[in-house]
Amino acid sequence: MTDSSRSGMALASLGVGLVHLAVAAGSPLFLAILLAGFGIAELGWGVATLARGRVLLPRVALPLALTPVALWGLDITAAIAIAGSGLTAALPFGPMAAASLLSLFLAACLAFARRRSLGPRPEASAPRPVRQLLGMTAGALLVAGLVTPALAGTNAGTQAVPHGEHGTSVVPEPSISHSGH
Repeated sequence: MTDSSRSGMALASLGVGLVHLAVAAGSPLFLAILLAGFGIAELGWGVATLARGRVLLPRVALPLALTPVALWGLDITAAIAIAGSGLTAALPFGPMAAASLLSLFLAACLAFARRRSLGPRPEASAPRPVRQLLGMTAGALLVAGLVTPALAGTNAGTQAVPHGEHGTSVVPEPSISHSGH
């Protein structure tokens, strides 16, 4: 597995963990506990993968990456089954869609890495720092592009105070007259 793909998985895990924690803050208690647990686990796994330089517990990480996606699917199914289209799901659509997309990416990368590890081991290639930097930058931009709007769509994001309105008044600068010059 290349360093850039491992870094991309770790960044995706960090992003999905942040979204799950933000969604948990505004969810019903049972779902909040589940999502907070997944969020903490995803953040921990992402940090540990970046720190160790290898994918940790891939057999455990793969099904755990897909579990929140299945949970969200059950939430939508229950909302439709109970009240048709009149009842909305308990979890917000936009943030959960972004989190699910990142989770599916993470699961696909883990499955691909697992499949490659079952075959014959390829020879280790020389490290390519420029390629790794470009891969990490692209992964960070992709994750940030999905996570930032997802965080804004959570309950915490909609309740956030806009920038520049943190209870401090802005004192206007006095106008200075330059007459006579």
